[in-house]
Amino acid sequence: MAASRTLRRSLLGSCAALLLVCMARGASAQSLGDEAVAKAKLVTALIRFVQWPAHTFDDDASPVRLCIYTQSQGLERAFQAYDRAAIGRRALQLAFNPPRGQIGQSGSQACHALYLDDASRMAMADLRGNSASGVPGTPFSVGNADGFLADGGMVELVHVENSMRFDVNLGALKDAGLSVNPGVLKLARRVKP
Repeated sequence: MAASRTLRRSLLGSCAALLLVCMARGASAQSLGDEAVAKAKLVTALIRFVQWPAHTFDDDASPVRLCIYTQSQGLERAFQAYDRAAIGRRALQLAFNPPRGQIGQSGSQACHALYLDDASRMAMADLRGNSASGVPGTPFSVGNADGFLADGGMVELVHVENSMRFDVNLGALKDAGLSVNPGVLKLARRVKP
């Protein structure tokens, strides 16, 4: 029984890795429009592999709410393609530039995941007054500003040779009571302990 459980975890990790490799390869950034599509694709792919604590959602039908902070209309359009996409048994619900008070809250208006575009001119430090950063219940945070991990973010998107890659801050994930599938960590460019 334990062997089948280990095999199942290994297969799930391999599937996660394969899916992210395909998405990362498809996430090449050659123009501004392509870059927005690459970011939206990679962020939503990463969210699929986050493991939230049991108390995160109100019920089994509650959506995963992704709050996106950006001033880019191109990025908003790119993310719209994923509105109501399946995230496991849940639907992805998008919220663009919602009031900051919804970060770290509970209930139907809570942000379970955040994407902070550098064009939003906002950083994790700007959100700390509204969120209990480093406490279970803190949203899964992805950003593309240089130094996002050092600022307390969980995943930083980076450009490497015309493709979109990512770095992971394990400490920030752990502090928030979150984890990601180990297959995802194998695909990261860097993993900060």
